[in-house]
Amino acid sequence: MNINFPVELKQVSAKKISDFVYEQLEEAIILKELMPNQQLPTERELAQTFNASRMVVREALSRLEESGLIYKKVGAKGGTFVQPVTLHSHLRSPQEIREKWDRLSELFEFRSFIEPEAAFLAAGRVTAEQLSMMESYIVLSSSEECTRELFRALDVKFHLEIAKASGNFYLERAVRMIRTQINPALDLMPYNEEVRQTNLSKHEQLLEAMKNRDQQLAKALMTQHIAKSSDSIYAQLTRDEQSI
Repeated sequence: MNINFPVELKQVSAKKISDFVYEQLEEAIILKELMPNQQLPTERELAQTFNASRMVVREALSRLEESGLIYKKVGAKGGTFVQPVTLHSHLRSPQEIREKWDRLSELFEFRSFIEPEAAFLAAGRVTAEQLSMMESYIVLSSSEECTRELFRALDVKFHLEIAKASGNFYLERAVRMIRTQINPALDLMPYNEEVRQTNLSKHEQLLEAMKNRDQQLAKALMTQHIAKSSDSIYAQLTRDEQSI
């Protein structure tokens, strides 16, 4: 008996080496692994790191500059530096985010499944070193001198550490992909003492659940945390739209 099931095939688009370099640097910047105003290695050093030509690296850097992710300084202390992405996103019109809301809402839906499961596994597998790292992020976030940019960076690092602590490569990669896509929207959120304290409280509760190896509580807390983020972003975009 021959059965022909439908097959969905997509056209292949050629991808240049510079695209891979661009995407890796873009992800590192958006996920705050390369910090704001941090100087990037030279073109020669990046070429060695990526095992690519300097022309390829130069093309990727040019795209990053056009995207507003890096900036260049000339002179004795010149070089290529990471743009303060949070500030850049905050000053940008939210129109772009609104236009992509359907896709973003799907990402938040996906996130509502992925990150709670990562938190569940992390509560059972987290190491003392990882708990210490999470706690250090909370301590830095609680400082009155914590800037908007640093606050956003620490928030990302806290969530990525939980994903890493899950011990599941695919969950960790999924969280990284989600955060790379939604961070521009999260960066639009206001930053004030109330926001900082609310976020701190949620992170402290998650950390306590991790320390107590309470997997169900960790999952529930992450679910609530993500739902609140999604609702807050949607409310912010709606508020901005009504004020136009």
